[in-house]
Amino acid sequence: MSTELGKSTMTYRIIATILTDTDQSTEGLDAAIALADRMNAHLDIYIVTVSHTETNNYYIGAEALMIAEQTRDAMEQRDKIEAWLKDRMHGEMKRWASHTATVQGPALTGFLARKLRFSDLVVLPRPYQDNPEAAALVEACLFAAERPVLMIPKGCKAPEVGGHILMGWNDAAEALAAARAALPLLEQADVADICIIDPPAHSAERSDPGGAMAQYLLRHGTRSEVAVLAKSDLPICETLLKRAKEVGAQMIVSGAYGHSRLREAVFGGATRNLLERADIPILMSR
Repeated sequence: MSTELGKSTMTYRIIATILTDTDQSTEGLDAAIALADRMNAHLDIYIVTVSHTETNNYYIGAEALMIAEQTRDAMEQRDKIEAWLKDRMHGEMKRWASHTATVQGPALTGFLARKLRFSDLVVLPRPYQDNPEAAALVEACLFAAERPVLMIPKGCKAPEVGGHILMGWNDAAEALAAARAALPLLEQADVADICIIDPPAHSAERSDPGGAMAQYLLRHGTRSEVAVLAKSDLPICETLLKRAKEVGAQMIVSGAYGHSRLREAVFGGATRNLLERADIPILMSR
């Protein structure tokens, strides 16, 4: 199945990214800069360092000293990142702002929820690489701030204009949310590959696989192709990554956490596996 129509003009107006460590990879920041520049968007860069203090393990009075010491270290780290960022952004672009904070570990999610909820897209490094805070940042963005997140693996750049984008599609609310969140990038792609893996026997995706989504993308000016893949011994994430390689996709769009986060964390799942193994940018929403 294939469809085509003239392009429309959706875009992101406010893009955000988060820096937490002077040693973290810069792919997330670089991709956020590239997208903001291309879409004439405002870029918010949040410098957030976290003070993790284990309590109840020290003699009376020691907890306050440990909290003060770790908070001081986190604030010094924050100042180092801010100084580095000023050098990095010199002459880069005009429409950007930095915001700095040091928070206690339990307060991180609430802080990000308040600050990021007015962003159109958050761009971060892919979790499970070199930044121990990355997974927490992604979950805070997806669940607390309810924002779509574009995650960039090491060695990758922001998706470019043109090319191929792979969509993991299963007719679920999370998959639709991801498709909507990705529209500004989908509209700039040459083709969207709607990938459906083993649809249920009595679902709409079995009788008219991807038809509604293909029409939706058509009306947004994006040509699409539908691929219905049979169930195999491979995990879903491996099937998506294999398909992405076959079609030369530069990005994957996927709904996040169709099962509970607790179940995914304990037993694994498509979302976590994809976050651990993706070697191209992946955009998730829910």
